[in-house]
Amino acid sequence: MWAIKFKPKTFEQFAGNRKAIGQLKSWAQNFKNERYKAVLILGPTGCGKTTATELLAKELGFNIIETNASDIRSKKELQSFFGHALQQQSLFFKGKLVLMDEVDGISGRYDRGAPGELANIIKTSKHPVILTATDENTNAVKAMKKCAKVIKFEKIDFDELCTALQDICKTKDIKIDDKALKIIARNADGDIRAAINDLQSLNEKDRLITPDDARTIDFRNFERNTKDTLSIIFKTNDCKISKEAIDTCEKDLDEMSEWIRDNLPRQYGLSEDIAGGYNMLSRADIFRGRIMRQQYYRYMVYQSADISCGVSTAKTQKYSNPLEFHFPAKIAILGRTKFSRAKENKNLSKIGESLHCSKKVARQYIPMLKKIKSESPETYAKISEELEIEL
Repeated sequence: MWAIKFKPKTFEQFAGNRKAIGQLKSWAQNFKNERYKAVLILGPTGCGKTTATELLAKELGFNIIETNASDIRSKKELQSFFGHALQQQSLFFKGKLVLMDEVDGISGRYDRGAPGELANIIKTSKHPVILTATDENTNAVKAMKKCAKVIKFEKIDFDELCTALQDICKTKDIKIDDKALKIIARNADGDIRAAINDLQSLNEKDRLITPDDARTIDFRNFERNTKDTLSIIFKTNDCKISKEAIDTCEKDLDEMSEWIRDNLPRQYGLSEDIAGGYNMLSRADIFRGRIMRQQYYRYMVYQSADISCGVSTAKTQKYSNPLEFHFPAKIAILGRTKFSRAKENKNLSKIGESLHCSKKVARQYIPMLKKIKSESPETYAKISEELEIEL
């Protein structure tokens, strides 16, 4: 992936957040005299929180111990992992830096006690601890603010995004229209990782990337809750945790099913795991069909279980793939055709009212009306005026 290939190797190559980087380096260099033994980096997706931490460890010559909140979700697991890791001296007496990504993902009754235990571990740490989060309104993040120095990262500036994309285009000899590059940068909304991924997805050898190409990737903003839910389902093997995630998600089951369907092969590596996940989604579709036909909504329990627990347990191993989620193609198409479908629906309603038929029957007249429009505009004008339609 280009997002990994073109990650900055030094802070000089890092895009944006110069002030925040300065604060982070100052804290690490004066760690022994600092009041807080941990830093909480708050910022939107793709602004460089994790990369900055990795560069800091590299610059200081520290070993980095890295984990994700979705991997360690209980008080006992925190004690087991961090307790020994933080207190023991590292090999060759090198310093340690501990990174815990997405602490805002610690939530729900299965994580009870985890934020408090993490706070206790931080206070007694002999090594710098860096926590990252996107949503500062969660209970876990609020708890961490009391025991950690808060450093805020901002979205990557539009001009810096454009510069980064231009550098990649020069390196890879990509032909791209300047307007198309700006559309990609604007659509990324400050997320440099997303911008690079979008550029890679549009790249075709010896072909100019046009503005129309760039506009096909026009959905970037989706609720944080969606990302949380997907992260949990793809990373955990615990049915209770994945089921709770889908139950508390703001999206409905049908929409979440599309998100999972499109991102499953990007998160699971083994073909049998991908097949197992799609088998669960297929079962969920069967129950959805029964709900629609029989109006028996208790089947939603089984649909929900297949989408969450079924997909989570379909994998035979844990994957460390980046949590980059693509907007579902089906929903994107529906979004792009929203206005044309609304216009068509209005036309069908008008035809149905005039001919006393259903929309399904009215749809059969559309090809004939289009033919009349092309071959006899005057006749079509009279018909369209009478029916109050516009094809």
